[in-house]
Amino acid sequence: MILIAGGEKLKSSLISFAEYSFSYFLREQPTLTDIELSISEGEFVIITGASGSGKSTIAYSVLGLIPFFYSGDIKGKSLYKNKDISEVQLSEHSKNIGYIPQRIDNSFVTPYVFSELAFPLEYMEKMDELEIIKKLESHSLKLNTSDLLTRKIHELSEGEKQLVSFSSATINNPDVIIADEPLANLDRKNKKLILSMFKDFHNSGKTLIITTHDYKTYLPIATRLIHISGGRIQDDTTIQKQEKEYAKVDFEKQFLNIKENMKVQTPEDVAIEIENLSFRYSDNFHLQNISFSIQKGNVIGIIGDNGSGKTTLLKILCGLLEPHSGKVSIFGEPINNISWNELTKKIGVVFQDPDKQFFESTVKDEIALISNNLGHEYHGTEISSNLIECGLENYDSYNPHSLSYGEKRRLVFLVSNHHQPDIILIDEITVGMDQQNKTWIKDKISELKEDNKTIIIISHDWDWLGGIVDSIIYLNEGRIASFLSAETFNNELLKNALGKNLKEGEEK
Repeated sequence: MILIAGGEKLKSSLISFAEYSFSYFLREQPTLTDIELSISEGEFVIITGASGSGKSTIAYSVLGLIPFFYSGDIKGKSLYKNKDISEVQLSEHSKNIGYIPQRIDNSFVTPYVFSELAFPLEYMEKMDELEIIKKLESHSLKLNTSDLLTRKIHELSEGEKQLVSFSSATINNPDVIIADEPLANLDRKNKKLILSMFKDFHNSGKTLIITTHDYKTYLPIATRLIHISGGRIQDDTTIQKQEKEYAKVDFEKQFLNIKENMKVQTPEDVAIEIENLSFRYSDNFHLQNISFSIQKGNVIGIIGDNGSGKTTLLKILCGLLEPHSGKVSIFGEPINNISWNELTKKIGVVFQDPDKQFFESTVKDEIALISNNLGHEYHGTEISSNLIECGLENYDSYNPHSLSYGEKRRLVFLVSNHHQPDIILIDEITVGMDQQNKTWIKDKISELKEDNKTIIIISHDWDWLGGIVDSIIYLNEGRIASFLSAETFNNELLKNALGKNLKEGEEK
């Protein structure tokens, strides 16, 4: 076990908390209670726990976002190099710490990738133009992001934005790196790349603090695991060093050779049909010749690398983007002939960023919003029942924006199907969720399928996805590379899992 900070040990720590408690403004219950924690220079610390347990709040406290950005009631001390973080200038403190936030869109300060990465070099390091260009080129080569430098940030996929956020946080070589679910939205190739970078940073003497639900992914390279529950540290354990190589993840390439039939046998039961669809953001990205149909009551998964076009396709399906060519039909009717009111009745959507979907000041009003706008009858008892079921019963009068990221994801899911649409489009729903809530979402999707709802799910969480889909569409560089049955997809996952287990067994 790791020795918890206290007394003289607190003074020798790089980062430390002493009897630290924090309550967010207007929240009755504290989010953190009596935290005693000491982190030494060069440690690689994983902080895990259920949604809303206080993981991100610890990160905010180390960063100085509490109290300078998030207001509330602080008790006790949080220190960096023996200085009270609440008394240090945030501009000075931020020079020492690189931060990869969970809500990455809120962290960007410029419109282009190049200027976003140049900003910390110009602002913090005072580099001249030639030095900045040289640094950008070398850093982008390491992360395989050179082709993103000239792109507009708002045109990137969420996974590509995640890579830009990682690049921005690490480009000025900070002493400490804090990351909140840094692998969220990344495909398997880029997850492996980021994990390798974390390992390199740690080996160079940097201090890393990662808050995540997926702690097992980091066990081969981290040195310490902290479990937090209800705002208190429940366990604090040293991890035995495991120098294992990660299992190869290039088995996605096998999908390119799989062409299975997704033709619908009964046209009258077709929920969604796409014919020869093309869409172009710029010369850097376009969807090409997309054609498929989905039968009513099916659950379809869409997978593919970051930037392959998954989210763009979802936005076209819900009418937010108009294809440059081709046809999209919902229950046999061209989508451009359907009014927004009718389209809202038919389709519910869960986007990757839940904050962009909130419009009301309380959780219960948010759930009822679409039903109200459509003139549907609903009952308060039904909303209360839904909130209890997903563990949000104590938050009905809270502002949706005040919830944790995982709590927001659950709320958006409730909002998406409360008005009982026939089609539900879901983009990376499991990001920021613990295993219990992933299971709850899976069970709810199964219930919706039993009600003959049609569901399309975008996800990098393949193991979770494999347990609920009828078929898989694999996108690659804006084209459909493969159609896979659930059986084929799960067989590939099983073979990969068996190969990984055999490899680890040999190493042991």
